[in-house]
Formats: sequence, structure tokens, C-alpha cells
Amino acid sequence: MSARAARICALGAFVALALAGACGYRVVGYGGQLPGGITRVEVPVFENQTSRSNVGRLLTEDFIRELLGAAKVNVVTGEGAQAIIRGTVTSYKREPITFDAKQKPLENRLTIVMDVALVSKGDQRVLFAEKAVAVRYDYAVKTDLQENDKLEDDALRSASKQMSQKLVSLMLESF
Repeated sequence: MSARAARICALGAFVALALAGACGYRVVGYGGQLPGGITRVEVPVFENQTSRSNVGRLLTEDFIRELLGAAKVNVVTGEGAQAIIRGTVTSYKREPITFDAKQKPLENRLTIVMDVALVSKGDQRVLFAEKAVAVRYDYAVKTDLQENDKLEDDALRSASKQMSQKLVSLMLESF
């Protein structure tokens, strides 16, 4: 290809990119805003209605980290907040999903279910609410009990990150 043809191709590609950027397409959830134009929120530790300890704390920490990275928002406490984000972990379930020939579990599925709401602090108006948001994470089962506990803890951390991404995405996109 000649130098002139290469310049024409490069110019054409540049024009196409410039036009595509002007079409209104955007990356969803990047630098987004919370419903109601909220920019300062309070996020207390999510309530845990399950028997698994610390699941509410872990989900709250991951949620805040995800929210700060994806939205134009500050997490504050007390009087500085315009709204409060409340979450409730309603279910934590671990169940075997695959078995070997002797019916011993080979793989478990961890399922976490949550409710979440964004409520205006002034008039207590619900700006966003979603019930029964679920994530599932599959992981291998080992014969050693301590190793299984570690694998479940790792699965919980991964599921928590997935849940946080899902909740933030739902809030920013208001679906």
C-alpha cells in the first residue's frame, strides 16, 4: 500500500471514530450518577439476616469500593449525606451441584441474595430499590475440611465483588 493510501485509510478511520463518538454512545456506569442527582451518601454496614458471620461487613466494604470507582459520589456519614444506601443480606446458601460416581460432592454453588435501597435523608423518599438481587459463584470441593473452608471464603470474596458490581450497575442505570 502506498503512503498516500495509508494516509487516506488513517484519515477515514479517524473520521469514523469522531462520528461514532458524536452519536450519543457512551460507556454505561462510568462516572455515572445516582438517582435524584445524589452526590453524597451514607452507607451503613449492610444488615445480615443469615447465619454466615461478617457477610454484611464484607459486602458493604466491596460495595463502597465499587461505588466510589464507578460514580460521581462521596461516601460520608451523618449530616453531610443527602441520602442513605441500606442493604440487607437475606440469603446465604451453599449447596453441592456436581457429584462423583460415589455421590460425593465435587463442586458447590454459593448463592447470595440481597435487598438494597437508596433513600433520601430529607423526605425519606425511596429513590431506588431492588429486592432479591442474587449472585451465584461455583467452586470446587476438596476432601480436606480446612481447605474447603478456605475455598468457601474465597468464593464469598468473589461473590461479594460480583454482588457489588451488580448493585452499583443497577443503581447507576436505574433498571
